[in-house]
Amino acid sequence: MVDVDRSKAFSVAGSKLLPKHYQVAHRFWSWVWLLTVPAAIAVMFLYKWWVGLLALLFVTPTLSRATKRSAMQFMIDYALENPKFYRFAVDQGVIRARPKL
Repeated sequence: MVDVDRSKAFSVAGSKLLPKHYQVAHRFWSWVWLLTVPAAIAVMFLYKWWVGLLALLFVTPTLSRATKRSAMQFMIDYALENPKFYRFAVDQGVIRARPKL
């Protein structure tokens, strides 16, 4: 079983330690997540207030969780591809492998 520290994975995913395709995907979804806040506020004022409020209350947190989960999955995927990164991630406490019970 593999445990990934969510906050450490999020910071490593934003650094230059991962390959470019992981960095680009993480950056893209981070921006999508952040831009849902002003987009929801704009919808509140320009369309219908309740649609914007629903987006702010449901879409933004869902994208936040999904972005963090994808960062955790990037750590696992790249650790399987690159033994040096696996060693780094274990040493830094990003990934913890334990036997499945």
